Amino acid sequence: MSSELKQVASMLESSESRPCGLCGQFRKPTKTHVPPRVAGNTSAVRRAPDVVDFDRTRRPGRWKDGGMHVRGLCGDCNSMAGGRYDRAYADFAQNVARMTSPFARRIQIFRNEPPAVFFAPRLVAMSVLYGMFGIYPRLRIIFPSLAEDLAQNAEFIRWPDKVELKLGLTTPQVGKRGLLTSGVTMMKVLDERLVYFPFADIVFPPLIWTLTPTDTPPELGMDITRNLTNASSWVRYSQDRVNVDLRSITKNLPFFAHPFLGTDRDSWPEMHGESVIVHGMIP
Repeated sequence: MSSELKQVASMLESSESRPCGLCGQFRKPTKTHVPPRVAGNTSAVRRAPDVVDFDRTRRPGRWKDGGMHVRGLCGDCNSMAGGRYDRAYADFAQNVARMTSPFARRIQIFRNEPPAVFFAPRLVAMSVLYGMFGIYPRLRIIFPSLAEDLAQNAEFIRWPDKVELKLGLTTPQVGKRGLLTSGVTMMKVLDERLVYFPFADIVFPPLIWTLTPTDTPPELGMDITRNLTNASSWVRYSQDRVNVDLRSITKNLPFFAHPFLGTDRDSWPEMHGESVIVHGMIP
């Protein structure tokens, strides 16, 4: 990378041995594609770091082929996701894309209710959460019981208090851009005070997933994820339930504009911890 560019956050590229973000075993990490490759995150998808250039402009850095990925999981955990959950996620995402396309909305198939998509809630949620633990390995420390249950594919998943897995549709303005983030909190103080405090985000059209706390003090501002679909309970479904109507478990699937990808990004000051930011460009 040019000396005129400063990378803002990590892309978790190191292949040096370290604890797996899910099972915790000290092993060499493997490429974890988020979302899975079978969902369209193929080698033709490009990834780039978040950088600030010489004139203090924030933008994606050098683009590279290979799909949106991090090195956050060991080979066993990565393979488990690919073998058990990722196909279900791909089917769900592809059917949502088909049922929420401009053509579908134009002929009023898609109104103010979720699309008529039949899917496997537990398998989809497990795929998403494996990806999030890969993006943000500290989740294993923050939510140890959840990490243990996910790694062991426990029949009953102990969902932690005061955190929710939320889901929405990417806005048309996102176009063919993707995004992975973790460890970044944001607050907008101009005009209306708004806050966004996610643990991890996955943006890959047509879906955006975010893992967020539920105890954000209201005096800080309005949580912009408040109207998103709460998918936390999906992990409680049996893995044999593979034909559940999305309309039966949620009343809405709203569009959501991620602050990183909006036209007013400069209005959102950020705070970084051990952050990961990976930009994606879908062909």
